[in-house]
Amino acid sequence: MVKGYLKDRMLAWAVFLFFYAALFLIGYLYDIPMEKVFYIAEFTLAGAFLCFLVDVTKYAGRWKELKRRIETMDTCSGIFYTSPGAMDALYRQLIEKMAHEKEEVLYEDGLKYNDMMDYYGMWAHQIKTPIAAMRILLQSGRESEEEKIDRKLYDSLQMELFKTEQYVEMVLSYLRIGDISKDMVLTNCDLGKVVRQAVKKYSRLFILQKLSLELGEIKETVLTDEKWLSFVVEQILSNALKYTKKGKISIYMKDSDHLVIEDTGIGISSEDLPRIMEKGYTGYNGRKDKKSTGIGLYLCKKVMDKLNHGIQISSQPDKGTKVTLDLGRRELDVE
Repeated sequence: MVKGYLKDRMLAWAVFLFFYAALFLIGYLYDIPMEKVFYIAEFTLAGAFLCFLVDVTKYAGRWKELKRRIETMDTCSGIFYTSPGAMDALYRQLIEKMAHEKEEVLYEDGLKYNDMMDYYGMWAHQIKTPIAAMRILLQSGRESEEEKIDRKLYDSLQMELFKTEQYVEMVLSYLRIGDISKDMVLTNCDLGKVVRQAVKKYSRLFILQKLSLELGEIKETVLTDEKWLSFVVEQILSNALKYTKKGKISIYMKDSDHLVIEDTGIGISSEDLPRIMEKGYTGYNGRKDKKSTGIGLYLCKKVMDKLNHGIQISSQPDKGTKVTLDLGRRELDVE
């Protein structure tokens, strides 16, 4: 504050020094007794000191108030209430106008964002109805003796329908992720149950793609949100199935806190690894596939951060990818 005050009052200090230099110069030129000159200097110095105290007090008050507002992000009006000056009043009006315009923009953006979220949420829920209807019709066509569908075609249609359902679920998860704290329920979760449910959900894809599963013994219990952890495990398993054309997928515990999902797929290049969990980043594999959204791993990272768990990915091209979920118990960041 001291440096700021001296800098802001530099002109006043210069005038003050000039006044006393002129006073002593006039006394010397006009042969005025030095006693009288010193008397005038002392009298004016006392007045200047009183003005200095008042000015410093006001300056310090304004400084502390502004610092407080900066630290607390308090942008309410009245920032210059300690100074009645006309110039400060104009500054106050300018800042109040800018703050008001900012609030209006934020309010309008909030309305647009809420409308968009409501629309996509409604769409994601409504689209489930025709998907369910298609599944029933497909099953009926498969069972009908008159219109029996070719097995290979039936399996392909089932797979594509399943993928569509997963994309819809991803949309819903993306919509919920912004306010995950309200949807978070922490319990002692049976990790083996979560993994088995995910494997069961994707069992048809294992069969259709002729991939083997190596499932280790998982008996651990972790403190987490079961629904959101299931989402992460399913998303990673989905990626492993998507990019593994032959070989196997292994799921096992590295130790009591680390769950590993490892595949023998196409792998990830070293250039892409640092960015694969960024929003919208698809990397070489995604660009080659032309269907990747770059959202799945981003959502996994967001969820794991919210749960205060960790996620690490290591990979080698043409050898496979290993995803490690650090599920150790930590202090949770509950907003």
